[in-house]
Amino acid sequence: MSAACGGDEGTAASGTSAAGGSTATASGGSTATASGGNSSSGGNSGNGGNGGSGGAACATWLVTYDLAGSVFFIDATLDFTITVDEPYSDDDKMGPGTMTLRFPDDNGAPGDGSVTIVDYSLTQDFVTGINLASVTTDIDATAQDACGVAAGTLAGSTVSWGSGPEMKPYCRDGQVSCTGTLCGIQGSPSEGAPLVFDNDCSEPHPLNDFAFTNGVDDFTMAAATVSMDSNQTSTMTFVGTQTSKMLDPATPACACN
Repeated sequence: MSAACGGDEGTAASGTSAAGGSTATASGGSTATASGGNSSSGGNSGNGGNGGSGGAACATWLVTYDLAGSVFFIDATLDFTITVDEPYSDDDKMGPGTMTLRFPDDNGAPGDGSVTIVDYSLTQDFVTGINLASVTTDIDATAQDACGVAAGTLAGSTVSWGSGPEMKPYCRDGQVSCTGTLCGIQGSPSEGAPLVFDNDCSEPHPLNDFAFTNGVDDFTMAAATVSMDSNQTSTMTFVGTQTSKMLDPATPACACN
């Protein structure tokens, strides 16, 4: 597996036919446990009560999305496409992944205005390369903050994240390892010397605008470049399908305009 750590998520190592593996950071959905949920990521599909109850500073909605169908792509001498999908144990699959967004309340439903990403979780567990340099990525990527790890604005069907859009802090735990005689070439880790990420929050995760359909039920994000070097370019494309939404009974003051 190549590392899909975006951002990025982590290091993405792809094997080439001549040189084994090259390494690059990957972003976007390459990342952490699938539950995607801390206290801010929302719960049941019901409306969860009144926005003013429970000490909420204002009324906001927490909407959680399954990231199945999202794609991490490595453009190298040999290209690799890693999809968030089951069975997660397949070399060219990873996951699960979830993302939770906070929307303002508009007469009892998520509405236009300030939007934040409050929880992101993606398990990056895949293999790339060739027999002479087989690169395995095993990383949990997370980004969590009730006040938001990215802030943007929903107008109509598009969330724009502003200039230099990114999720921050974006953290990675795990490693990228290589097996084979060509390990250690063109950026791949040497055999027996994996790249280790221990709660590494040093790099943000790049974003592009989110395009929504059916209200805020589903979204897509065009491919965002999460890493680039002389050996390869890695991109992350997000696809989100709503799995739950709730009116937050305890919206923090930092999430209110």
